[in-house]
Amino acid sequence: MKLLLAIVCFLICFCCIAQQEKLLRKEFSFTTENDAFLFKIKDAYYTNGIFFNYRIADSTSQRKKIHSFTLGQKIFTPASRKAETTNEIDRPYCGYLFMQYTQINSYKKDALLQWGGNISLVGKASLGEALQNTYHKLLDYKRFEGWKYQVRNAMGLDLYGSYAQTLFHYRNTVKLVPLAEATLGTNFTNIKAGAIFCLGAFEKNNRSALFNTRASSGYALPEKKTELFVYTYPAWILQVYNATLQGGLFSKGTGAVLAKPETWVFEQRLGICFAQDRFSSRIEFVHQSKETAIQLTAQNYGSLQIGIRMF
Repeated sequence: MKLLLAIVCFLICFCCIAQQEKLLRKEFSFTTENDAFLFKIKDAYYTNGIFFNYRIADSTSQRKKIHSFTLGQKIFTPASRKAETTNEIDRPYCGYLFMQYTQINSYKKDALLQWGGNISLVGKASLGEALQNTYHKLLDYKRFEGWKYQVRNAMGLDLYGSYAQTLFHYRNTVKLVPLAEATLGTNFTNIKAGAIFCLGAFEKNNRSALFNTRASSGYALPEKKTELFVYTYPAWILQVYNATLQGGLFSKGTGAVLAKPETWVFEQRLGICFAQDRFSSRIEFVHQSKETAIQLTAQNYGSLQIGIRMF
């Protein structure tokens, strides 16, 4: 009897430990975005982006809540690396460096509410010029010649919010998720609205790699062993202010080549999402219409995200 009791206690402890291991409250991800992923010969417009993200599921909340911390940088240039004069620069030179906090909250009916804020730098202090020159030298690419006309240094503070809720789904193989976002601040003020159409094997929004919600403290654990689906996400963006084009809201400096943003920008994302156990990944092709009227063409780039869940 004692032996049986000991075995039962061992099995209970083992199951508890196994369950704890499945929670995996923390997740780290790395995202890189570059037009070179599309096998383009030259950089243009949004040329490079890198993002480091750490997410942790809240263990005290009665519903699923995730705290997200991001450090990222974006680099923007004209279409031509030889663009040096004001007439040749069809998109301002600009680096954008930021730190961001986001809280992701899960609600009934497959709804997600996100809100957060960031502090950021545009201009030479963002290290955009330095980073681009470094990797161009390493890869033996020619450098852009007009960085002296880049957006001048300015610090900004932006607030952000978004809401997504599944409108339609069929047998967990097809779903439509409208999504609305808004940003208000000194570097960016805009509204974005669109809808994500998914086809394949996916989780609910509060446990999916698509929305970076796989970290869990016991609420909304994954139901599928594997996520694998394709998606399309068309959206319209209403631009009110864009510091990468116009410079800082309160500090534009002198000598920079700036541009007026287009009021409406269309963005189309096509992607494939995969997640299994601790690992997740997402690959996207992104098309975006002209951000400013002086751009010669629209811009296209690729995006790759890799994530790993941890204790």
